[in-house]
Amino acid sequence: MKILMTTWEFPPNKVGGIASHCLDLSKTLVNQGHDVHVLTHGPEEKSFDIEGVHVYTIPSTGSAPDIVSWAMFLSHRMEKKAVELNKEEKFELVHAHDWMMVPAGVGIKKTLNIPMVFTIHSTEQGRFGIGSRMAKMINDLEWYGTYEADHIITVGKDFYNEVRSLFNPPENKMHYIPNGIDIERFDTQAKPINKNDFAADWEDIILFVGRLTRQKGLEYLIYAAPDILKEHGEAKFVIVGKGNLNFYRSIASKVGVANKMFFTGFLEDGIVLSLFKQATTTVIPSIYEPFGIVALEAAAGSRPSVGSYTGGLKETIVHEETGLHTYPGHSKSIADQVNRILSDKNWANHLGRKGRARVEKNYKWDKIARWTAGVYGKALGLW
Repeated sequence: MKILMTTWEFPPNKVGGIASHCLDLSKTLVNQGHDVHVLTHGPEEKSFDIEGVHVYTIPSTGSAPDIVSWAMFLSHRMEKKAVELNKEEKFELVHAHDWMMVPAGVGIKKTLNIPMVFTIHSTEQGRFGIGSRMAKMINDLEWYGTYEADHIITVGKDFYNEVRSLFNPPENKMHYIPNGIDIERFDTQAKPINKNDFAADWEDIILFVGRLTRQKGLEYLIYAAPDILKEHGEAKFVIVGKGNLNFYRSIASKVGVANKMFFTGFLEDGIVLSLFKQATTTVIPSIYEPFGIVALEAAAGSRPSVGSYTGGLKETIVHEETGLHTYPGHSKSIADQVNRILSDKNWANHLGRKGRARVEKNYKWDKIARWTAGVYGKALGLW
């Protein structure tokens, strides 16, 4: 199949998990014999290949008054580029990712008269609620994507039901396909690190990886830190990710744990892979999480995770088998479960090994790409 994919983030432009998802899916589809072209945002218009995937970067406007206007302008440019490329390529299907790509996906579908698949990675209702005019516009674009798409992919089981409840698409259009993970990356691309750059030799690293936003629940981990340190003074909290660093630093100072919190900001992938392996546990205190890829990344590094019993984390963590669940937004619950991990390192290692085995069995991209190609086949009427 000749597939045109639209995504607002794609390596090397990486903001959240969508970039890695689209790259891993695309290159696996190429390995399985498909021809994949990706339209994405970039500072200038250019084209290049990544492991057989044809990538075209397109700039948006730098003076858009808001994120919706920015997305609409980018989508318009993507549609024009798709028409230009189609003269030579003759695309069979367009696959749009996330709400920002709905205008591009729908425009390409209608202009080229090809089917559209829409992967919805999260919802505005879940992320922030629909309490503003801008949030309502984003929610409406998400609904429009589910309405116009010939088939819809959701990345989590709970999330599947959330999308059905919010937008009421026909059930025969909907498919649950989990996110995947490139396990080999953890064995071949992890960069050697000096633990002393993050913690003392005698300290246990408690790792957080993610955007520093409300939905990721980092404040609940910080509020849990005094109860963890009371039992395990050797713990060190390493916080990896971009966002409102000053806000979270101020919480750490307020609760008296600033000296035990290391905010790294953004780190390159190879270093983060090594940190997953070095950490005693990774904590995922999200209050909203459609999938929960960080739990699988910890497991790929053979380490257990402690995560909220919400959304996709219900499936990416198996309680007392690959990690431990906590009540969402509940610092005491986080402290209790982290202390269980720190109190029994042999058990923690056992959970990590079980997690690695489960990832290898259920979340490899080869299987996920074949499921996705199956949805493409349905959209094209091949079966």
